[in-house]
Amino acid sequence: MKRITTMSKITTIILCCLLALGMQAACKSKTEETKEATPIKVMLVDGAPLLSMTAVMSDDFEGIEGYDIEYTITNDSDALVAALLNKEPDFAIAPINVAAMMNNNGSGYCLAAVTIWGIMQIVSDRDVSTLEDMIGETIIAFGRGGTPGITLRAVLKQNNIAYNEPDDTNFTPDPDKVNIVYLTAPTDVRDAIATGMVVGGEAASFGLLAEPVATAITGFAANAGRDGFTPKINLQAEWAKSNNGEVFPQAALIFHERLLADNSGSIVDDFIAYAEQSSIYANERPAEAGDLAVTLGSISIPNGKIVEAAYNAGRIQLSFTYAIDAKTAISNYLQIFMEENANLIGGKMPSDSFYYDQSQS
Repeated sequence: MKRITTMSKITTIILCCLLALGMQAACKSKTEETKEATPIKVMLVDGAPLLSMTAVMSDDFEGIEGYDIEYTITNDSDALVAALLNKEPDFAIAPINVAAMMNNNGSGYCLAAVTIWGIMQIVSDRDVSTLEDMIGETIIAFGRGGTPGITLRAVLKQNNIAYNEPDDTNFTPDPDKVNIVYLTAPTDVRDAIATGMVVGGEAASFGLLAEPVATAITGFAANAGRDGFTPKINLQAEWAKSNNGEVFPQAALIFHERLLADNSGSIVDDFIAYAEQSSIYANERPAEAGDLAVTLGSISIPNGKIVEAAYNAGRIQLSFTYAIDAKTAISNYLQIFMEENANLIGGKMPSDSFYYDQSQS
């Protein structure tokens, strides 16, 4: 159960005093049961990961009996990785490559389900619609060694488009390549767009952002005096064109293998079902899920209307897919990391044990 108190201590004392000896023992037994609730830690990053879990994190959703679930929201993906390396979260929503890395390096995490499919967009105030339109232009991106950077470069390669990656913002753009400048975090990209940060000798006009921040950039940039920024190129759609219509898995629900040894592993299956319900809620009621995210402390989601707009445009895909059913898509995507830099997934492709199979539990 979540940490929701339904009865005050004073009320409990009064009732126990009025009841017979047998009922006093029952009250004591119930109190001891509550105290013995097993703590479960869940960690996720603000944005789409939070959006996918808003329903179960709200006070209106029942918890799992016998468990005290604590959620931690972070705006720093590095903080998530550090926590996983320390084996702190019991459950987390992590990028696919990070999930594989944690399994390969012995941290003990298994993949339960893909929760977020490709949600990355190239935003701009220019009239562009294809990757070829980007030749000679400069994209401000994030995650050079992670999912954003790897996916952007892979899509360009699949379309035979050369790219240039200068190490700083003071450079001369190559007119025959797509120029990519990396900043530390997605909020840095958002701020660079809004402030008109100078890259390659001119104000930034192209940025790589994930939804729902990509849709929110319109209002965010307008408030800073830069009008006309909208999502223009969907990397998921571009990926599908070169991969027989297959989409790429961006993030997944993972859990630590120690949970399988506790209570016959029932908490794993229970929480997977719990998370699936939340994903269904977000898909069916995106505006409400977005507003809940704001209530829960999101700083990247401004309101539910933005989330609903991104959903209606087909740019957010929170299709909950069990690991065993997504194995082919995951393997194909991780192969890109192997070719780019095997260290980004822990040096090798994960074994079959990485993919949790509920039918075998």
